[in-house]
Amino acid sequence: MYHPRLQSFGALLVLDADCRRIQTTSTNLTRLTGIERPENGQFTLACVLGKRLSQRVRRELQGQQRLPGPLVFNRSKHSNGRFQLHAYRAGEQVIVEIEPLNPLGKRRLLGTVNERLMHLAEATHQEELLDALVNAIQQLTGHERVSVCHFDSDWHGLMVAEALGKQLPSLLGQRFPASDFPVALRKSYQNYPVRLIEDVDAPPETLMPACPKTRLNGCFLRAPAPERQRYLNRLGVRGSLSLAIQGDTGIWGLVFCHSVTPHSVEPPLRDAVRTLVQMATQRMLLLRARQEARYLQRVQDSLVLSARARSEPQSPQQMLHEQAAIWMKLFRAHGVVLWMNGGAYQAGMTPPPEAISQFVLRLERAHVHSGPWCTREIAKETLTCSLDMPEQCGALAVPLPMNSTQRAWLIFFRPEQVETLYWAMQPTTSPHPASRAAPSTAWQEEVVGKSEAWQRVERLAAVDLGEDLTLAISAYEISSLNRHLEHERKALAEANQRLEQLAHFDPLTKVWNRYRIEEAINAELVAAKRYAAAFALLLFDVDNFKQINDAHGHSVGDDVLVALARLVESSLRGCDHLGRWGGEEFIVLATHSDVDAAFGLAERLRSLVAELRIEGLEQTITVSIGVAVWQADDSCKTIISRADDAMYRAKHGGRNRVEMALEPVELI
Repeated sequence: MYHPRLQSFGALLVLDADCRRIQTTSTNLTRLTGIERPENGQFTLACVLGKRLSQRVRRELQGQQRLPGPLVFNRSKHSNGRFQLHAYRAGEQVIVEIEPLNPLGKRRLLGTVNERLMHLAEATHQEELLDALVNAIQQLTGHERVSVCHFDSDWHGLMVAEALGKQLPSLLGQRFPASDFPVALRKSYQNYPVRLIEDVDAPPETLMPACPKTRLNGCFLRAPAPERQRYLNRLGVRGSLSLAIQGDTGIWGLVFCHSVTPHSVEPPLRDAVRTLVQMATQRMLLLRARQEARYLQRVQDSLVLSARARSEPQSPQQMLHEQAAIWMKLFRAHGVVLWMNGGAYQAGMTPPPEAISQFVLRLERAHVHSGPWCTREIAKETLTCSLDMPEQCGALAVPLPMNSTQRAWLIFFRPEQVETLYWAMQPTTSPHPASRAAPSTAWQEEVVGKSEAWQRVERLAAVDLGEDLTLAISAYEISSLNRHLEHERKALAEANQRLEQLAHFDPLTKVWNRYRIEEAINAELVAAKRYAAAFALLLFDVDNFKQINDAHGHSVGDDVLVALARLVESSLRGCDHLGRWGGEEFIVLATHSDVDAAFGLAERLRSLVAELRIEGLEQTITVSIGVAVWQADDSCKTIISRADDAMYRAKHGGRNRVEMALEPVELI
């Protein structure tokens, strides 16, 4: 028979679905609230909460899964005086959790939290941000050790930040195996991001009378499972508070607060800590977005062709010779190959030509979509394990669509990156927690046979590089045709048409590409300055586009971009223009538009996109739009930058929204 086990810092009531009858209570209800059990053994809700509060609970739970927020009530006859309750439905029952509220000094707590929030908002990089977070939490809660654990792609945890007292050893820089964070535990943190264990060794409370139907999986008061008790005991921990850090696509990591003695954390204090974690998470995502944007800009800057190169296109061999060192530095590679027309142009440390040819043949058969292909274990990857590549451990390959039937390939290679990992607990495939290593010496593992992982932003940058390289190669081919085949006018006309298409239109969506929309913006800037004709830029991208690609594949992602481009282009005036800025980003150039017209257009496009439906995709497609209206001192770079800033504010303001660019502050 199932017997729920509860922690003693709070009491529990189990009600029927109508909140009229108490079916069972935790054994500590009388001790915690001072309410004596009636002679017939049956509590009433009004007896525990009072008539007015019990009616309010009943009213607010009608048709709802849980109360919108905690409720506070007084028990003047009890020493604690004030209590807080949460109520929610669990199947055909209603669970009511009650905790005592001790005076914390709300003004002082609010002031402290606001001060810490300001420190988090001022952090300029992730390490500084996480250090500020753990120190703030330790000062608020008084735990001996506050750590931030970040999950890698294999769900191993790395302690990346720590605030430490004197009674617990440091875990900073150590790793915990994925077996410490099973799938059920991670899913639990996604639904219930805060977990408090006041005293892991305290005897648990139970329900009286026993109620076999009651399930307390989401109960905050539930006692730790025996395996979690053993785990914390091995760590030398009795009091624990943990909070989930949510990333873009799931749990990024956890905050652990540990104490060697029992440690209570009042509900207002838990709420304050959760606010700090949420603020730090948003700041971390923003810092990462800015860092990725700077990196992408560096890659784009490396692709800008000089005026001489535009008039005298370079051969692929010349381009690789001039740009290889920059590209290898940007992509942390030690070799780069440009494979086209059955041959390879190579720079740095690369495999022999025969191995490259075999590699490309296999890519052509196995990798049919337009996205990049990558691995960090060439020796174990099915596609490459039998190839002669002894000096290579990682590869990133980007297809270059030269025409409808032929692709070239840009391939980066990385060497082996031997890495020494320091484990707090030895990794194991056993379902039981591993043994804790001695505090003085962590268990070490040397990882061999792998390169550095290819980051998402590097894959995006490689695609951008490939698109520009395709254009440059096409320009060179057309130049060669113009020099050697002038007498064949038909062939020359077809080649120029191909160049025009590649130079001005995105091959996937068939709208203007980045180069063409930039030309149109510059032309509109000249007209605006000469005739004071206002115009606006709308910069937008698809919300959660990476999740679509990851869940449904790049072919569905391509379908989303094509359908979105057709919808937006068909909804514009004849004098407006649409261009693909890169990846899932697009720009609308709205001529003769003031602030009101631009905002109205953006809202109309946002609403239209939200109604778009893609075959094979159930979720709604939404966009975040940043709008910038021309100002007298604008350049192409500044007006795009203002629209980009507004779009990022729309992203971080909740997505599926429109934000106007901020007016510049005039210095007096």
